[in-house]
This record gives sequence, C-alpha cells and structure tokens, in this order.
Amino acid sequence: MNENEPNAVNERSEDGFVDAMAAVAAVLIPVIAIIYWLSGM
Repeated sequence: MNENEPNAVNERSEDGFVDAMAAVAAVLIPVIAIIYWLSGM
C-alpha cells in the first residue's frame, strides 16, 4: 500500500465538501436575491 492513500482520501472528501458548499451557494444566492427583489415590489 502507498502511504499517501489516506491523504488522497482526505483530500477527496475535503474537495467534495467544498464542491457541495459551492453548489449550495450557487443556488442560494440567486434565490435570496430574487426574494429580496420581489419583496421590494
């Protein structure tokens, strides 16, 4: 076994978390902006 494998798994899980947070932000920011814009009408 390669001694770098645990680090690779850890990096993949961290990348997955960052990707998930980016996806949530990409959806949430426009939704909040639209709700804010509509509330001012």
